[in-house]
This record gives sequence, C-alpha cells and structure tokens, in this order.
Amino acid sequence: MIVTCNNCNTRYNINENALKKAEVSARCAKCKHVFTVRKSIEKTSVENAVVESQPVKNEPINIDGINVTDSNKNAKIISICNQKGGVAKTTTALNLGVSLGLLKKRVLIIDFDIQANLTLLMGYKDAKSFFEVIHSKDSGISEYIIKTKLNMWLLPSNSKMALLSKTHIQDEDFEYLLRDKLKSVAPYFDYIIIDTPPSGDFYTLNALLASDMAIIPTPCEYLSMQGVNHIVNMINVVREKSDHVLDYKIPITMFEQDNTASRVILKKLKDEYNDHVFTTMIEKDSKIQESQIVHTPTIYYDKESRAGRQYYNLAKEIINL
Repeated sequence: MIVTCNNCNTRYNINENALKKAEVSARCAKCKHVFTVRKSIEKTSVENAVVESQPVKNEPINIDGINVTDSNKNAKIISICNQKGGVAKTTTALNLGVSLGLLKKRVLIIDFDIQANLTLLMGYKDAKSFFEVIHSKDSGISEYIIKTKLNMWLLPSNSKMALLSKTHIQDEDFEYLLRDKLKSVAPYFDYIIIDTPPSGDFYTLNALLASDMAIIPTPCEYLSMQGVNHIVNMINVVREKSDHVLDYKIPITMFEQDNTASRVILKKLKDEYNDHVFTTMIEKDSKIQESQIVHTPTIYYDKESRAGRQYYNLAKEIINL
C-alpha cells in the first residue's frame, strides 16, 4: 500500500495488514508532518488488498488447475480500442480489469499492443507474448498466462508482437488467430479484456473478431471523437462481413467538467451514440499518472482517488449490462 505525506509528498510503501484501525496517524520521517492513513474504502471488496511495487516472478500457470464450477461458463470477451492514441485505452484495460477482480470476477487481461505498455505498467519485462503462443508447436495459450498479484491473470506483450502481422497477414483466416486460441481458456474466466494498439489494423481486427463487446474510451476531444467513429465503422463492417455479433460501449475518460469544449463534445457524443455511452465517466485525475510510476492500479494506489472509484463503478455497470 502506497501512502503519501500531504505536506512534502514523500511516499511510503506500508503493509496494510499492519494497520489495526481503519484510520491511524502517521508522522513523516522526512518533514515530521502528521497525517492520516486510511485502510480500504470498501471492506467487501478491497479489504486487506496489498500491492507491491515490485513485479512478481514471471511464472506461467496451469489453467487446468483453476476450479471451474460451471461447465457451461464462457468468458465475456471485451476489446478496448480506439484508432487514436492517448485516450486512456491501457489505463482503462488495467483499472477495469482490477475493478472486476475486486468484484469477485475472474479476469484475464491480454496485452495485444506491440508497445507492451500494459505489460510494463504491471511490472513485467521480457515475458512471452501471443507471438510465442502462435509459434509454439507443443504448448497451448495457457502455458503463457501469468497469475499476477493484482487479482487477475495476464497474457503479456513484448517486442516480437510487431512481427505477428508481418508473419501472418497473408495467412488464410489470419483475423481469427486470437479468437481460435482463446477458445481453450474462455471457460476458465468471467471476463477477458484485450488491450489493442491505436489503429484499425491486424491487431484490432483480431481482437474485435474474438470479442463480444468493444469498449471505445474517449476524452471529450474532437480528434478522439473521430477515432470513435472509425472504430464504430469498423465494427459495422465486421458485423456485415462475418455475421459476428458485436456490441460496443463508450466510456468518457479524462473528463473536465469545467471545460466548455469538453461539455460540448460530450453532448455531441451522447446525441450521436445515445445508449452506447456509459453513464459512468472517468474524470481527469493526477493519481492515475502517479500510480503508473509505481506500477500500481489507481484504486490500490489511492483508494480515495476519483478515477479509481469511477473505474470501480464502471466495472459494476459492465456487470449489470
């Protein structure tokens, strides 16, 4: 658990289990300021949650070892996509996955972006990716899935992912590579979340054809709105050409209530996409950038953060769909 002195901003990594009360007073070793340290905001979901800033070991798990109580269960697969970069796709994938985990859902998160930002945010490096899954003759996808300390599982990305499209773009049915590999593990999870690159190419197409739903994050900015239009058009083509049932929803990210342009574009988005826009909006919050520095999801980094709570509420909204 990361706590910050609100006088000099010195950060401390403490064990939350050591806190015997919901609130305790602490004295900063640097400036001697006394401040309050609070335990989890929701005992039912976040109690005793401790995330270390150091990564856990890159140990693959045996998916067959997970207890599946419902033999008919199949994961809800969600792609996080937008043609434009900088719209909080990776932030949404990470914080949404963690929030679903806190709501007692079993979550697999897939880094399908060649930049591997999600993998890095989770503290991993040099882990094997979907590229190795495709080029392995002896093992299935489950051998490459890592059980993390963030209450979810991860299929990482690495630099070799950039070769995937170049190697397989001419293959017959190349757009179904991801879908076909996920069939063997989908029964073991409640949700599978796929983080995609900022484009509408090989990777996004594979993700969409593997998914039941696309989530298209966008700030209230003109160019980001054009990115939403591109993905929606792509979804319509996918539906037409493949008869693939694919819904989509739009979460507003980095929202600034006091910004006139933001309010105008919000109205345009709601007018154009109506019920496809989530009720929950994610406000601009400096705690997101701070949490990324220490490789910690926002809700764990600061349980009082607006964005952390809003991603938790967004996860509830998704479950209720």
